[in-house]
Amino acid sequence: MILTALAAAAGTLWGFRVVGTVESTVMKRMEAATPDLAVNPQMTGTLVMKKLPPIVTNLAAPANTWVRLEAALLLEQKAALGADPLVGAITEDILGFLRSVTAQQMEGAAGLRNLREDLTERVAIRSKGVVRDIVIETLVVQ
Repeated sequence: MILTALAAAAGTLWGFRVVGTVESTVMKRMEAATPDLAVNPQMTGTLVMKKLPPIVTNLAAPANTWVRLEAALLLEQKAALGADPLVGAITEDILGFLRSVTAQQMEGAAGLRNLREDLTERVAIRSKGVVRDIVIETLVVQ
């Protein structure tokens, strides 16, 4: 019984020592890493998110498969003021593209990455470089 109590006390002390060491190490590393954070000047302050209207369409294959895409465009603040015609053209372009895609092409992480790359490329071409990126908020396939 005494041996059990000694073992429990020793284990508790050892646990407090380990927790203290881990906390101090983590705090030192966080303090050392904070000044090294670099901010990309292209991605601060001047970019605006412009939501696209939800896009609902059928896919090329299988026949009864539908997709709903909600996305937003990341563009310069100056260009966002008159972006309504551009948003309409991009929405139509994405709609036409999604009609040519099959459900198998969008399967898995690689399919989603390929879809995002294709959409980003189409948006960049349609906007002539005004739109920096596209953010896929939701993608539902049924």
